[in-house]
Amino acid sequence: MALIVLIISFAIEFLQLTTFLEMLNLQDNMYAKLVLGNTFHFSDLVAYTAGVITIIGIESKRTATV
Repeated sequence: MALIVLIISFAIEFLQLTTFLEMLNLQDNMYAKLVLGNTFHFSDLVAYTAGVITIIGIESKRTATV
């Protein structure tokens, strides 16, 4: 599940490199900008990856003790 979330977050982040909000005519929609974002940041990809690695580590330790 964590990897699926990572793939979705990467896809959304890379979509921010394009004009996909304009293609969907949502460039002025505050909620679309809030949910989908409108600027690409490489640091976001690093943060998403670190978060998923952390979750996988926690889950693997949690299931190992059960």
